[in-house]
Amino acid sequence: MKKLAMYAGLVSSVALFAACGGGGDDGNAGTSPPDQSAVNGGASSPTLTPAPAAFSCPDSYRKLTLSNSAVPNANMSVATDDGIARLTVKTPATGLANVTICLGKPDPLPAGIVADYVYEVKTDGGYASLLNPQISLTFTTPAALAAAPAIEVVQSTTNGVTYAVAPGSQGTVNGTNVNVTASAPAAGVYVVRLPH
Repeated sequence: MKKLAMYAGLVSSVALFAACGGGGDDGNAGTSPPDQSAVNGGASSPTLTPAPAAFSCPDSYRKLTLSNSAVPNANMSVATDDGIARLTVKTPATGLANVTICLGKPDPLPAGIVADYVYEVKTDGGYASLLNPQISLTFTTPAALAAAPAIEVVQSTTNGVTYAVAPGSQGTVNGTNVNVTASAPAAGVYVVRLPH
């Protein structure tokens, strides 16, 4: 009888260890891996993979975030705090990807840029899925201009900075009031250079 009680106790212990995992983390209930912390002075050295940097707008920029649950065929816009620059986009009928748009004045200006008005569009996500992105600048000048200036896109090259007229750039001048508009098909720095 005593042997039967010992056998029952042994079976219970084995069942308990099996149910609790037995102390090993490799699926082997009977053994545990050796303690590696004693080898390197108690410190563990896990292999870490850095997380990709999260996209964020600079603090002084205005932000517009659209998700795939946004209203289809809706015009949305974001304007700078100074009221000069505005970016307007239209959501597609279907298939809008998540997108974040930032609009603001870069501070400091990127090296080599010389312009009277400088604004940057930064994007993350499905900016290309938006329809008819337009940037417009409305400002006043000290004296009336003979013609509306163009919105230009800044391109940095190994030889410095170049300016290219933004697609569809057009504008109006009414006395000292100026309004210029152009397509903004991609993130970038958009500028207006006035004649001096």
